Amino acid sequence: MYELNSKIEIYIPQSLKGLVDVIGQHISHYPSHMLALPNSKVEIMFILEGSQFEQFHIDKNKSKFLPNDTNKSVMVFSSQTRPVEAEFKNLNVMTVVMNPIAAIAILGIPAWEIKDLHFEPNTLPHLNGIQDALNTLPTFQQRAKYLEKYLFQQLIKSRYLNQTQQKIRGMQMLLGEKNSILNETELNFDHLYYSKSHFNRVCRDWLGVTYREYQLHKKFRKAMYAINNKNQSLTQIAYDLKYYDQAHFTRTFKKFAGVSPSEYRSSNKGQIPEFIILK
Repeated sequence: MYELNSKIEIYIPQSLKGLVDVIGQHISHYPSHMLALPNSKVEIMFILEGSQFEQFHIDKNKSKFLPNDTNKSVMVFSSQTRPVEAEFKNLNVMTVVMNPIAAIAILGIPAWEIKDLHFEPNTLPHLNGIQDALNTLPTFQQRAKYLEKYLFQQLIKSRYLNQTQQKIRGMQMLLGEKNSILNETELNFDHLYYSKSHFNRVCRDWLGVTYREYQLHKKFRKAMYAINNKNQSLTQIAYDLKYYDQAHFTRTFKKFAGVSPSEYRSSNKGQIPEFIILK
């Protein structure tokens, strides 16, 4: 039922390659309660006309704000280690999914400041005007290209432009299968030669976590895609991804997803495998 009443469109912004993975629109007219598993990305969500949320949070103790509480409905959030929980009656959102370095490169905010939480709309008021334009543009492609142009202009003006270009030099595809609507990238900082203390500061500011934590998370994402897309046993997936053993695989996966690999495999998933439909 959810799939019949839900539509996801995806646009790949070529001018922002390495910085923005996808710009998407998700429309659903079917009440739903879901978990979005952590993706180590920074996301900007524009809440368009018709949306009605019941709840939206990463950490209930930090994020009690609902988009319905304001008419300036733009959120910036980053789920590094915890799932996003969302419940809605109707959904109409444009979302920009960016590598965590975009927090500094485009928004001017160190990535660690939004780790596992979201900002309320008044935090970044310059984004609110974009919402009005998105509501007036008639097609998804026009809305997506409008966002791409705006974000590219922000990047060009950024004092972190040169550093950003250096950081995305080692970017590689985490998933890019033919016929897939997903286009997830992974940053590689192995080419950055800094002292240990400076490297740790760079990772905290640009990734939001330590480099080791970032790599562990990307390993989790590879496991998530393998469980969803490959007809392999969990033991074989654990072996292929070089987990120490099955127990280590289960423990690490559950740390990020909140559910075990077997529970994830049997869960009701949405069009994108990081969405677990709770009801």
